[in-house]
Order: sequence, then C-alpha cells, then structure tokens
Amino acid sequence: MSGITLEALAADIRQRFEGVNADLAEKMSDQRLRALVEETLQGMLTEDNEFLRKMKFGRADQQLIGGKYARLGWTVADVEFCHDLLRAAKESGRSKQGPSEELTRTFNAISEGRYRETALVRGDGYEQLDKMWREGRFGSFRDYERAVRAMDTAESGFGSQLIGAQYVGELWTGAQAQARVFNLINSFQMTDPTAYLPVEAGLPALLFVGESTDNNSANYATTKTGSNRVQVNARKFVMHQMWSGEMEEDSITPFIPFLRRQAMRSLAHHMDSLVLNGDTTDAATGNINQDDEDPGGTEHFLAFDGIRHAGLVDNTGNSKSVAGAISLNEFRAQKGRMLSTTYKHDWGHPNDPSDLVYIADPETADAVAFLDEVLTVDKFGPGATILNGQQGRVLSHPLISSIDLSKTEADGKVSFDTPANNTKGQIVTFNRGGCVVGNRRSVQVETERIPATDQTRIVYSLRMGFGRFTPTGAASGIEWADVLYNIDL
Repeated sequence: MSGITLEALAADIRQRFEGVNADLAEKMSDQRLRALVEETLQGMLTEDNEFLRKMKFGRADQQLIGGKYARLGWTVADVEFCHDLLRAAKESGRSKQGPSEELTRTFNAISEGRYRETALVRGDGYEQLDKMWREGRFGSFRDYERAVRAMDTAESGFGSQLIGAQYVGELWTGAQAQARVFNLINSFQMTDPTAYLPVEAGLPALLFVGESTDNNSANYATTKTGSNRVQVNARKFVMHQMWSGEMEEDSITPFIPFLRRQAMRSLAHHMDSLVLNGDTTDAATGNINQDDEDPGGTEHFLAFDGIRHAGLVDNTGNSKSVAGAISLNEFRAQKGRMLSTTYKHDWGHPNDPSDLVYIADPETADAVAFLDEVLTVDKFGPGATILNGQQGRVLSHPLISSIDLSKTEADGKVSFDTPANNTKGQIVTFNRGGCVVGNRRSVQVETERIPATDQTRIVYSLRMGFGRFTPTGAASGIEWADVLYNIDL
C-alpha cells in the first residue's frame, strides 16, 4: 500500500459505492470514508495484531523512520557500520568513494559516536606502558620492550577511529549474548596492556588468646593474609575478509546487516573456543587442539592457556580418563577433585550451584541427558533460568552443549592429521570464579579497496586477555577446573 494516501483510498471506495448503490454513496462523504479507513487501519496496526506481524520483515530504529535506511530495515548500528567502512576506505586513499551525503546526514543525526585520530589512540597506549615501567610493573626491560612491540602491531588504521559507536558495542555484546561459555565468565576493562589481579591464597589464622590484664601485657601474635597475583596480557585478534565488487555505497548496502551478523557469530564462536581450548604450545606435537601437527602461527588458541589445558596439562590430578560410558559417579568424583585443603578452596561445591558449570561436546551432552539422574530442560518449569545451549542439570549444576568442544582421541587431545581418530567424548567442568576475561580494546573495523583485483578487504580487530587464578602462582595450583575425557559414545 506504499504511495497510496488516505484521501485517494477514500475516493476509490466512494467510487465503488457509486457503482453498487448510488443512494448509499451520496450519504457517504469523503470525510466519513476517511474516518472509517483510519479507524480500520489503526485496529490493524496494533503491535499485537497478527496481520501486522505477518507484514513486518524487519524493524528499523525509531530515529530512522521515514528515511531510505528505514526501508532497508537498518538499525543505528548498521548506519554507523556502513559510514565507518566507507569513510575508512576514502581516508586510506584506496577509494575515492566515501559516504554519500544522505548517509553522512543520517549518521550525524542519529549517532553518538565520534571520530578520533588513530595516532592519538595509539599514543594513549604508549603513555600507559611508560607509566607501568616507571612504577616497576614490568619484571625486566625486555618485558617492557615486548609490550611496546605488541602495541606497535596492536593499533593500526587509516585516519580516524570511530569512538563510542553503537555498532562496535553491539558486535561485542551481541557476541557475548550468543556465546555459551564466554558470557559466563566475569570480565574487567584493562586500562593497561598488562594487568595484575590480586587473588587470595592462604587465610589469616584466627587465634585463641587470653584476656590482657597487665599494663605491660605482650602483644597478641600477628597473622598474615596470603595473597598472590594473576597476570593478564592483552592479545590481538583479527578477522580478515575479502569480497569482490566496487567499494561504493550502492553495492555494499545490501551486505551491511549480513556482514555485521556474521562478524558477531564469528566472535561468539572464537571467544568460546579461546577460553575453552587455549594452548600456547607451538610445536609439532603436544598442543591439545592439534596433537600431531604444528599449529599455524596465527591459530587463535595459541594466544593463552585455557580451561581444558588446566586439567589435561597444568594439573593432571584434576582430570580422569573415563574409559567407558559416562555415569553420575564420574561427576561426583570430579567435584571431589576440585578442592584445595591447603588454601581452603572448595571449587567443586560452590554456595551458588550455577557457579559450577559442565561443558560437553554435543554428543556427550546428549548421552549425559539420557542418564536417569539428570534433570532435563523440559522439566525445569516455566520460571527456570536456562543458559545458552543448556541440556540439563547434573547434581544441581548446569550442563551445556558446545560445538567448540570437539571429540578427541583417548588421551583427551585432538588429532589433526587423522580426524577419524577423534571418537571419544569429553566434559570440561569449571567454577566461574576461577577465571576472568580482560577487555583491552573492543572491536575495531577497517576497510581497504584493492583496485588491481576489484576487491575490498575488511578487517576486524580486538585485544583481550584471559586470566586463570591460582593461589600458588603456578598453573599447577589450579583447582577450579577438571576434565573428563576418553568417554565412550
């Protein structure tokens, strides 16, 4: 009905009435017909009307209503994203085509983002590194030099960066909402490339003492509060894509929502995989994700050691080869291994049952759900909180299925050269209080036009870190994670 006014519609109805019954048509004025049409349409366009729901294929933000981008079903984030892509391409000198006048006006009217010179953003990082060096927060000058070199490669771009853009926040928060594991872990904003978080170790002793009655009574004995610290280093991650066609608004416009959606899905997948499968072993053998192949130097899991690594490598006492079908007793024994009597940490029996989470590959999660003792999702009740991918509850704790955990060989590691050998299931259990994610820089988006091949590249980059708590200061002291592997399926 686009392009038809209420006046025209009323006139058309009036003409039809004239063909059916002239007397009736004379009594129906244009004003009366318009009032009837308005009343009918208002009833049809209420939010809960089935007719309206069938007609709506997308919904633009209120700020865009009535414009070109509203008709495309774009959001504010889509406008910002497209404007940033086109502006970056023009500023790089690779393309003469920048944002159109209409896109620029729309961006200026609705966006709260602002552009800041890339050099200034990078300069802030150097200033923070120098401050850390003066405060003695680097172990050696070599560590400081490494951090500087990392900064040189971590911040890149052409011209200006869009600060405070809605699309950047939506990429990050959207990925967290879709993730199944990453969104369960506490996070903090890293103000420096390297952060140190204090963690508790031994508890201060409570002393039994007598009453002090003399003027010169001896002081009570002192007790110490044991503590340690966890180092979190920001690592850089990049998604690099290329597509054919000219980098101009008319050609890229249809792809904007698709590009944002795919970037969000990729972030969710890789963030889950990072915290679960991280392993810095860069060798021909030994990496838990490629046990029989030297990983490529850019594999995402090489950034830091993750949760699986804690049980399979760092503290092998917190893992078990099931060598059979999964049973409830394996879960009970697993909880019993997740404790430290020395430091009084009982990670396996948290006060809040949701703090302990079981993560399984999809086939293993399905097998666990068939155990008689497992409470499945369909029995939770309407008021229950259900996590992304949750299959059920085991001993009152959530069981989550994750495609980012693959089946493995009997040793709990993945064969890269012979995928057919990966036939065993695994279950990674962890306490959410045992690890933390550090956000140094959210997603940055850059584009480049390549005339020689009639292609355009888009690069998403971010910097984040992952910290694993240990009261001893060594990874072998990790008790908040446990792995069951070699499960028959």
